[in-house]
Amino acid sequence: MAVPILAAALAVAGCASSQRQPSQPAPTPAEVYRSLLGRNPGLNSVRAVVEARISFGGRDVSLPGVLMLDAFGGFRLDLLDPLDRPLAILFVENGRIVQYRPSLRLAASLGVFPADCRGVDPADWVAAITASSSGPVAGEQLADHWLLGGERSFQRSRGSAAHQSVRYRGAGDMARPRLISWYCGEDTVLQLRLSEWVQNAAWQLPSLVEIDYLKVGLTVRIELREIEGNPPPTSQPLLPRLGADIGWISWNLPQ
Repeated sequence: MAVPILAAALAVAGCASSQRQPSQPAPTPAEVYRSLLGRNPGLNSVRAVVEARISFGGRDVSLPGVLMLDAFGGFRLDLLDPLDRPLAILFVENGRIVQYRPSLRLAASLGVFPADCRGVDPADWVAAITASSSGPVAGEQLADHWLLGGERSFQRSRGSAAHQSVRYRGAGDMARPRLISWYCGEDTVLQLRLSEWVQNAAWQLPSLVEIDYLKVGLTVRIELREIEGNPPPTSQPLLPRLGADIGWISWNLPQ
């Protein structure tokens, strides 16, 4: 309901870079950051009826559900059975994606990063949708480049290492990201694709969201069917409480 000098992927993008178009003055990297990942006025939290397709371990399942996004950085995807009864809940906790089955009181980690890559948080994709980030953290470097075909590439680096890149196109005063990638060393570990943006809204919201958790082979594709509204921010956390009485099952994931 998830980080910038990129290795092979950005080397290819760099080769494709073209000179700045003189008719379009380039914004500063800080302006691009605010446009792509800055605050999205009016979008505090969203609930939407969705169709979710989850691919993991060679299996696919497609279920209706309710997606909740919160500007505080939380997300929760409730998957429903054909009778609209809660079947499973997906959410992010401590750098992992958790699947929780309330009726069985069982939980499983669907994804976990290696210890040296815990700075890549799966919850980052929520901030990319709700645009709740306020600015880069200390020590980050920002860069923005033209690409062939009218696209641009925005990059965030920490020291000499790539952390995140965003491929985007301009859309009025707000740039619209198309592909957001997070990196651990030279590896791409998490990707987010955004498309089919909601029209005539006071805020930006994609109606098709695809998350690829590459290290684990987990893909989540979420199609918004109906937006239930723009309620005020939640005062309670969206995440279920997984106490000591909750059983955990192993998925033979990398440590």
